[in-house]
Amino acid sequence: MNHILTFLAPLLLATLSAVHAAEPPFPAGIKHVRVERSDSDSYQFLHDPAIEFHKGELFAAWYNCPEKEIVGESLIRCRRSKDGGETWSALEVIAEDTSRDGTYYVPAQLLSHGGVLHAYVGKMKGHDLITNCAVFVLDEATNRWQPRGDIADLFLPNCQPLRMADGNWIMAGRVASRFGVKPYIPAVAISRGDDLAGRWQVVPLSKELSTAQLPETTVWVEGRELLAITRNQTDTVPFVFASHDYGRTWSAVKDHAFTASTSKLYAGHLSTGQRYLVFNQPKEGEKGFNSRETLVIAVSRPGESALAKTWCVQNHSTFDRPPASHYPCAIEHEGRLFVLYTAGLSGRRQCELAIIPITSLQVADK
Repeated sequence: MNHILTFLAPLLLATLSAVHAAEPPFPAGIKHVRVERSDSDSYQFLHDPAIEFHKGELFAAWYNCPEKEIVGESLIRCRRSKDGGETWSALEVIAEDTSRDGTYYVPAQLLSHGGVLHAYVGKMKGHDLITNCAVFVLDEATNRWQPRGDIADLFLPNCQPLRMADGNWIMAGRVASRFGVKPYIPAVAISRGDDLAGRWQVVPLSKELSTAQLPETTVWVEGRELLAITRNQTDTVPFVFASHDYGRTWSAVKDHAFTASTSKLYAGHLSTGQRYLVFNQPKEGEKGFNSRETLVIAVSRPGESALAKTWCVQNHSTFDRPPASHYPCAIEHEGRLFVLYTAGLSGRRQCELAIIPITSLQVADK
């Protein structure tokens, strides 16, 4: 374990004072675009978006419900953009309960690989009662999404799959211990090479957590070394897990200095060699760990593990802004980072996009 702790030390033991700046600035050149309006149609509830580029088009997806979260109906819908997120197409459906058997589709993760656009979608039979993770593919001959079966039982996907150096793909999420129980176990699903519509192996990161937890998970992949960060619902200190064997086994890292609000986080790497993490910054005070008013991105220096500087992605800066910007996902394309997120907390919600020039996320040398 010593080599793992050496690998993690810069991130976990640093004071990270820059990361927790009280009022982080916006990166230069950031642009905000509304992808889905809160008043576009009868579906008032929107949450947990996904984003991907595929054959020159930008896809943004999310789950919709008529009024409340996973009540009445939950389907996956999306829009497309041909101009890098400036304008968006009409709504289309990726997955819905056409058989009316009470299946809720929550949420989706998108992946373009081998000329095929995949959507990995959680299937539920009640609020957070996950049954399977299904895969849909875009049939480009008909321009319609088609189901291709289930890849894993009881697994709820949280982030886009990432390809590892061993040729397999890994998707962070959480898993239930059995049918009829909510997914209280942070987990990853690992593919068998490029068989992306086949069965994936689900690997728990820890034992089942308490029923107070919503262990949404994200992961950094660097060779055989993986670092997972899991939402902590009861504190500002996320759970952290490490693997040195391509995600096959995991161990908890308990002593670290990083803090975040109780919301989904999203980790990734930039083409510059910098790590990044998009998350909600907690506020001061007893209930500050619940705050989703400020969505930020923290980045490292190239080739380093420590998160060295933070910028604001979106905040509740004016009276007409939604009081929350949360559940981010991100993808880099042609020198820009596209960060998609849910805007709004109660009542109607919408989907918004922040477009950030990669050059604005550079960190000065020490």
